[in-house]
Amino acid sequence: MMGAMASVEKEIFVPAKTGASTTLRKGQLLRLTDLDGRQPIDFWAFSQENPWEHLSCEHTKTSIQRLYPVQGDSAYTNYRRPIINLVEDNSPGQHDMESAACDQARYKELGGTADHPNCQDNLHFELKKLGLEIKGVFQPWNLFTNFLLHADGTFTFEAPNTKPGDNLILRAELDCHVVISACPQDITETCAGNPSDILMEVGR
Repeated sequence: MMGAMASVEKEIFVPAKTGASTTLRKGQLLRLTDLDGRQPIDFWAFSQENPWEHLSCEHTKTSIQRLYPVQGDSAYTNYRRPIINLVEDNSPGQHDMESAACDQARYKELGGTADHPNCQDNLHFELKKLGLEIKGVFQPWNLFTNFLLHADGTFTFEAPNTKPGDNLILRAELDCHVVISACPQDITETCAGNPSDILMEVGR
């Protein structure tokens, strides 16, 4: 089912372990496709009017009273305004809002090296490309990400259940800048040990 997006205006191929960005006008659609399956996407959105207003997982969970949005829900900003709506979800619906982006310190913690590709660096590289001088640590919305919560309050890193071609469609509720990262995590099971490519499409 791909009924929500009638036309594609821009297509961006996002290689494994890298990031990408685009700018959306209110009402524009963004389709994100997991090309090979089992690939999480770190997702951020920043208001064009004031980039310090950004998608906030903490505020979203309070507003929707869920741990993460499902089809029909919006993600909210730190000013408590909807910024992105999940219009259509053609995936198992695993979209974590609990965990920080991987970064240099995380890979060192896991026994890797500080120069490992990571989502935090991908974010700031894309922000510079957009001309945005925003410094800080921003919580991503972890799309296609299966961090399994347990009744005792613990959680485990599980591989996503997405299959090749699974996708979702988001609608901009504000004029905004969007950044994504095809998560490079190859030490835990976050990407099933094999980070892969993503397709990003902008349309109506």
